[in-house]
Amino acid sequence: MGPSDRMLLVEITERLKRLGGAVDGVRETQTGIERRLDALEAEAAANRKALKASARTSYAQVEDLMALYRLAGPAGPLPRMRGWAAGPELTRFLAEEFTARGGARVLECGSGTTTVVLALVARALGTGQVTALEHDPHYAAQTRAELDARHLGGWGKVVDAPLTDVDLDGERWRWYDPDLVPHSEIDILLVDGPPGPTGPQARFPALPVLAERLAKDALVVLDDADRPDERAIAARWSDAHPDFTAEHLPHERGTLLLRRTPETDEG
Repeated sequence: MGPSDRMLLVEITERLKRLGGAVDGVRETQTGIERRLDALEAEAAANRKALKASARTSYAQVEDLMALYRLAGPAGPLPRMRGWAAGPELTRFLAEEFTARGGARVLECGSGTTTVVLALVARALGTGQVTALEHDPHYAAQTRAELDARHLGGWGKVVDAPLTDVDLDGERWRWYDPDLVPHSEIDILLVDGPPGPTGPQARFPALPVLAERLAKDALVVLDDADRPDERAIAARWSDAHPDFTAEHLPHERGTLLLRRTPETDEG
């Protein structure tokens, strides 16, 4: 092989190397494109799933609102149910539970939308009473205004109950003044206060303080049950009160139910 042949061979070899590098580059580009397409497809599928879930939620909330209007009777617009207010799903559940009992004596820790709606249901049924404990004068006045605007003074009321120190087995809590809690028996206890900034597990005292006032078939309802503090409260309540059976409802912020286990006759 002469010098010219060797030079030609070297040139061909270099060209083949460059061609191989270009092919590798094309393969890498193709792989990157395929990965990007896979990622876009997965993102689109996730978006479709989220849109379907949002549509189902919106439809369910419309159903809940329509059911509430039927349960509350011809009373005009219902109060707002967004933001910090209880959502339509929880409010509907409470209204249906109230109705199924043929009316009930309800005590709420914290006032608001549910106070007004349950008072409307009580008036529609012609029986029942809703009492809400409220430590914040602004919210107390707001709920009273909603009740007064609908002429519900005989069915729902708000008790001004400032937070005070409450001792429970050596632990001190900031909770509603127990001396201001009505002494009537409680069929449904809705725990939606005090607010979280009051302190860790701020809503815990409700059951220990009020357990002796609960009816035999009482229902305890804890709102915002998906939050860490409320999960801890639920666990403590369940441990201390084995006569109650716990149930979780998949509402927007989670709802915990505690129902007293029915007593069985022996012999």
